[in-house]
Amino acid sequence: MSQTNVFANLFDLTGKVAVVTGAAAGIGKATALVLAAAGARVIVADKDIQGARGVAEELGNDSFAVEFDLESDTSISSLFHEIDNACGRLDILINNAGIYPRYALDSVTEAQWHSMQKVNVWGCFVVLREAVRLMRTAGNGGNIVNLSSIGGARTAVNDQIAYNASKAALDSITQSAALEYASDNILINSILPGTVAPLDPKPKTAGHSSPTGPLVSPGRIPLGRAAHANEIAGPVLMLVSAAGAYITGQTLIIDGGFSIS
Repeated sequence: MSQTNVFANLFDLTGKVAVVTGAAAGIGKATALVLAAAGARVIVADKDIQGARGVAEELGNDSFAVEFDLESDTSISSLFHEIDNACGRLDILINNAGIYPRYALDSVTEAQWHSMQKVNVWGCFVVLREAVRLMRTAGNGGNIVNLSSIGGARTAVNDQIAYNASKAALDSITQSAALEYASDNILINSILPGTVAPLDPKPKTAGHSSPTGPLVSPGRIPLGRAAHANEIAGPVLMLVSAAGAYITGQTLIIDGGFSIS
């Protein structure tokens, strides 16, 4: 086999079925594009169904869109029933959907706190649980990548106490689940991005503050810029392909060197 074929085979996802949540834009869209380019059939799951359908059309590979709301257990269950009915298997989950409003520590409300944990912790856990059930039923193993944040490991932006707590919890879920399902050959990892352009693409919710703090301070990122979404999608591909076949339970920080600055 030629060196070119060895390299290509490391990242080949031909015949794999993947679901990417929150895939209508941003990191989710970039990841869906990379997985489809590697040969996977991608289910584009997002609350923005029109945006999701546009991405699915762009992907090809019999990819399709599903309307999906991370705040609803019923919606999550319906997503995985649809995947099972349409594909009969699931090989890859990119657990990307989430919310990230910033609330000052001294003014965050109980409702705001619980909303953050409901979506970013419970919702992402239910997605992971349903994916694991499909993967175990098929018996082919699988790969799960949880999209966390540098905030889960190191305080980087002010007014993110509720968000950081949710991402630290998600990283703990990653490690617990990776240990529990290693015997099923289901590999589970977290990716922790730092700043990703555009910095604040979503509409602000009530009480949401503008970003301040070390991560957005001049000179704190050694590489000198925010990441592009495809610079997060590339490491995701590594983790879910043969190139990452011996990696599980890890939290991979992708922050342009911020955490060492």
